[in-house]
Formats: sequence, C-alpha cells, structure tokens
Amino acid sequence: MADFLVSIDTTDVFALPSATRLDVVARERAAGRALIEAGTLKGLWRVPGEKGNVGIWSVADADELHDLLQALPIFPHARFHVRPLATHPLTSGADDFFNKP
Repeated sequence: MADFLVSIDTTDVFALPSATRLDVVARERAAGRALIEAGTLKGLWRVPGEKGNVGIWSVADADELHDLLQALPIFPHARFHVRPLATHPLTSGADDFFNKP
C-alpha cells in the first residue's frame, strides 16, 4: 500500500445553489464515511481558516487514488493537491540513517 497526503480545497462548493450544495455535501459525507470504514482514508483534518481538509489516503497506487478521487461527489467542485508519502527513518526503525556519510 502507498500513502498520500491529499489536500482538498472546497471553496467552490460554497458557491453552488443551496439545494445542489446540500445534496453534494450529503453524498460526500456518505462517501467519506465509507472510505474511513474501508481503511482507505486513514485520517482527516480540517484546516483552520480554510474551506477544505487534508487527509492521509492509503491505496495500492496513484491510479487507484485517482479513481477514488474522481468518484467523490465533490470532485467537480473542488481542487485537489496530492503528495506521495515515504517512510521517515525515525518511524521505520532505521535509526542509523542520519549517521551515514
């Protein structure tokens, strides 16, 4: 599995007509809960002062992530920034990493 940091800017959702916005948000919540239950969305945080969130997504590869993001009800109304994550030596047990020449 590969982990990705995904930032989602939902600013444009607030410009939708009220009925459309309520529908998109309700469907997005259901999709998000399903992703959390499946273990795909490992963590989700709001960003203070911003309309959006950041999450850690765990998937087989970037293609699977792309498919999952495109399937989100919010996809047409949001902007996404994706960063692949690599294991850090402090958490991988490779304590000698910083001692290498």
